[in-house]
Amino acid sequence: MDEVSFPLFLELIHLNKMAKDCILSSPVPREEIARGYESIISGEGIADPEKALAIVAASAYSIFLPEYRKRCIGDDVAIATFRDISRWEEEYERTHGGEPGLSETGWLGYHLQLRIFALGSLQYQLRDQTDDIFTLALHIPKGNDISGESVQSSFDEAKRFFAKDRIRIVCSSWLLSDELSGLLDDNSRIKAFSSLFTKTSSDYSRRQAEERIFGIIRDNPAEYEGQTSLASRAMEHLLRGGKLPVTSGYVII
Repeated sequence: MDEVSFPLFLELIHLNKMAKDCILSSPVPREEIARGYESIISGEGIADPEKALAIVAASAYSIFLPEYRKRCIGDDVAIATFRDISRWEEEYERTHGGEPGLSETGWLGYHLQLRIFALGSLQYQLRDQTDDIFTLALHIPKGNDISGESVQSSFDEAKRFFAKDRIRIVCSSWLLSDELSGLLDDNSRIKAFSSLFTKTSSDYSRRQAEERIFGIIRDNPAEYEGQTSLASRAMEHLLRGGKLPVTSGYVII
């Protein structure tokens, strides 16, 4: 890809107009970008959500797009990876009355340290290596395709990208829950995806499934709305006293 301007970069990572206007209307000085970046990767974070959005986007463009190129990583991977900025900005808007901003600077800090890469429909996070097999943590961005063909294509791309013959992929997600699979039809994409993994543990205290299925967590499951087949089945399951845990597992590719 040829050199891209900052406004075009914001468009390519799918930021909506309001978020783009928020960033471009108040440019952040280079020195403040550098300080903000250090605050993000140190875990301190940035208190002002609008400033956090501007600094994360500016850091991705001015620091890490050039670093990707220096390492001969394609712009397509860089752009796909930094589309997470848009996903989390949209989530901030959804939960803050439509106001632009960003609060997930801790998570996006991994992107800004080149520890997460989007390859196809899935994201891969570099893990500290403790044994003889190369290990990556898998993340599934909201709304991305997890059909068998798409997942296999992403796995193949990961093997090429990391130049490894054998990789352990570890994942912790509500999508891997056997309880969830029991609610689904045999031709379900979620069920097929879950079946790829050898399950190791389940955490029943985490309510990620409810948050993802219903968009909110309620103490009384009767207050949920079953607007989809999955939501209706999940709601019935919860009303019967069932749980939908976050389950951990792995697959060797």
